[in-house]
Amino acid sequence: MHSEVRETLCLIQSLLQNNMAKQQRPPVITIMGHVDHGKTTLLDFIRKTRVAAGEAGGITQHIGAYNIDHNGNPLTFIDTPGHAAFTKMRERGAHITDIVVLVVAANDGVKPQTIESIRHIKHANVAVVVVINKIDLKDAQPDMAKSQLAEHDLLVQGYGGDIEVVELSAKTGKGVDKLLDTLVVLAELNGYNADPEASLEAVVIESFKDSRCGPVASVIVTEGMLKVRQEVTAGEVLGRVKLLSDASGKTLSEVKPGFPAEIIGFKTVPSVGSIVRDVTADYPEEEVEETEETESTEVDPYADFDFGSLVDNKPRLKLIIRADVEGTLEAIIDTLDEESTQLLDFGVGQVSESDVELAAASGALIISFHSKVSKQVLSIAKNSKVRIKQYSVIYELIENLQKQMLKLMDPTIDEIVTGEAEILQIFEMRGERIAGVRVKTGEIKKTDQFYQKRGDVRLGEVFLKTMQHGKEMISSVKAKNEAGLTFMKKKLDFQVGDILVAYHLDDE
Repeated sequence: MHSEVRETLCLIQSLLQNNMAKQQRPPVITIMGHVDHGKTTLLDFIRKTRVAAGEAGGITQHIGAYNIDHNGNPLTFIDTPGHAAFTKMRERGAHITDIVVLVVAANDGVKPQTIESIRHIKHANVAVVVVINKIDLKDAQPDMAKSQLAEHDLLVQGYGGDIEVVELSAKTGKGVDKLLDTLVVLAELNGYNADPEASLEAVVIESFKDSRCGPVASVIVTEGMLKVRQEVTAGEVLGRVKLLSDASGKTLSEVKPGFPAEIIGFKTVPSVGSIVRDVTADYPEEEVEETEETESTEVDPYADFDFGSLVDNKPRLKLIIRADVEGTLEAIIDTLDEESTQLLDFGVGQVSESDVELAAASGALIISFHSKVSKQVLSIAKNSKVRIKQYSVIYELIENLQKQMLKLMDPTIDEIVTGEAEILQIFEMRGERIAGVRVKTGEIKKTDQFYQKRGDVRLGEVFLKTMQHGKEMISSVKAKNEAGLTFMKKKLDFQVGDILVAYHLDDE
């Protein structure tokens, strides 16, 4: 009996010690919402910096973490990109997030990326605060945005739910203090705690290779303390913390739970989402086993992509991709269609001469995102007739790649048909065959691009030599009118009933 009481008392004492070890930490807050609804502008105002103005196209390109102080209360923000291409980035942000701030423009309402964000919020089961932004605009309709959110089962106060909603203008700052007050109160109610004396755990939210500093990892500490000269691992990547700094570049000696930092000292670039741990620390055995199982079954962002030969001998767009950071690289590759693309090589860093050599040998297109291409490499590429496409805005890159992938699946995808003419008769005159045609739809011009079609089969491109009506030379023929056509290729095989399709390429 006495032993049972002793065990109970020991258990109670252990629980009390653990509870005492826990300390309040800053909440980790993720900004989500549709592109151009003002997420970065909101953080820009909060931090009193000009991040939004420095971003290409005004759109956030990478995940960054920042800590601010609001009336003595620290708040950590993760700024996630707003485009749909960064679905995985949003999911990763939600996994380490305590509170999501969902930004919806008062003049635009719920949009596709808003709906996508709502899905991630529900999946992550985190607290949420809705921000109705751009209330300073004349066409602002905050009630419309709230009712649209209700249609997607996100119920704010006054619309059937208890989710906090703040109307503000990220441009003027009106309502921003109310948002920060709301976040502080929500954090106090939920009681986000961590043990600074526990073994270190931090999450890598971004990583890249700097030409001067080597591998760099942005992290948020979740347990324990991150310190300079600490021996650490991130997945299978080893390192020793040589330098710690915050978002403003200030050098740090240690980082507490809930705070972000950049680490310099890893031997190679760690994967985004990997857990940073202290090499010398002891971790609970069951936690290590669970982590090892998680790491062994975790989905590699590139594992499902076929880097090999053509599928069913169909042509595929060959690509070599270079990006400045790991998270963006993953987001780009995640959008590729395996049926229409063949990824020959990828990685973080600049386009190299060996990349150009590989592209020249394989006929690949080189994609460079936010990564400088040297004049020497550009010169070699030009001489080798290798295409290097450089981008600074992620959604432009994705849209252009998708267009090229669609072009492979359907070669006519960017063709705009302007007219069709049917061959009614065939004449012989002075050694040339003349096709007598009637325009069925639209208009055909002598300067148009044409292809010949027989039934449903496209036979190939044809080039007009002359176009005439009677004895008069003409330059165009409209629907229901007739003309005689001769072609550059004198022995062109055409028959009565063939269709000549006039088209031009969509340059958009």
